Amino acid sequence: MGNRLVCICNMVSENEILSALKKGATSTEDIQYATRAGTSCGKCLMTIDQIVEEYLSGKPEDSQQKLF
Repeated sequence: MGNRLVCICNMVSENEILSALKKGATSTEDIQYATRAGTSCGKCLMTIDQIVEEYLSGKPEDSQQKLF
């Protein structure tokens, strides 16, 4: 995970989402409230869901292992 831009509409990076999770956010709705990510067009909601799920499961995605 890194500093990629997740929500283009509201200019929210992955690091901002992770910061909200570290501060106690536990759902996509919490992320939306804390960062406004996913509150405009909604195209990034699946990505936000994935980041939240990976963070809460304690298994961050390793982009080095994703070849396909």
